Amino acid sequence: MKAATLLFAVTTMLLMAACGPVDAPAPGGAAEELGQSTAELHTCTNSCSATGGPSISCTGNSCSSASNYVVCDGQYTYCQQPPPPGPCADFTLHCPGSSTILRCPTQTQVCMEWTSCSIRCDGVERRCPTPSGTVCPL
Repeated sequence: MKAATLLFAVTTMLLMAACGPVDAPAPGGAAEELGQSTAELHTCTNSCSATGGPSISCTGNSCSSASNYVVCDGQYTYCQQPPPPGPCADFTLHCPGSSTILRCPTQTQVCMEWTSCSIRCDGVERRCPTPSGTVCPL
């Protein structure tokens, strides 16, 4: 039994001596060996005021912006054109007795003169301003 314990102890010591200490890797060495690197990301934004569309932006290692687009890492994103006006874009009502003009929003699809002092734009009534106590003629 003592011989087996002695044999085990000697074998363990030889294995530990053969392996030796393990050196820690140098900082950044593994990433460089794998071809990896870190870079700062940049964001570019364009308000698209030239086209009237919604703002756009992109993020990448490199980016730039021009009048109607942004480009990040070679990928272009273009400003969108605003939607065309609806059929009621030019619909107006001149309010009686004042210089006020009622208009429907440009995207309105259904518009009509509701009374001589109001219009309806997609079911929402817009009224001419009238002094208190004044009744609008129909």
